[in-house]
Amino acid sequence: MKNGKNLQDKKIFTEGIDKWITKADLEDQSLDPVIRKRKWVLILCFLFVLFAASFIWNPMVQLSEDTVDLSIEQEKSPYQNGTYGFEMPIDSFENHLKTNIHEKLSEKE
Repeated sequence: MKNGKNLQDKKIFTEGIDKWITKADLEDQSLDPVIRKRKWVLILCFLFVLFAASFIWNPMVQLSEDTVDLSIEQEKSPYQNGTYGFEMPIDSFENHLKTNIHEKLSEKE
């Protein structure tokens, strides 16, 4: 029931958007070709200026070697300690299963 209502709401929403886009397209096509072209050039220029201004308002962060601070522990290789970086502990169930398998093998021999 709830899923059907969501689908119906979504369908009503998409139909409304489709009608709005169709209406805007018809109004745009009714314009003089010169005015229509000028309108789209202005819209594209505005979007480009907005894009370029986003780099000025929110500049990209520049990383330098000074900002990165590695401690002595991080510089050591994990292999020097005898442990590996992605070593995971063995699960207790897996450990129990292995002992049962080894016991059954020894009983068969």
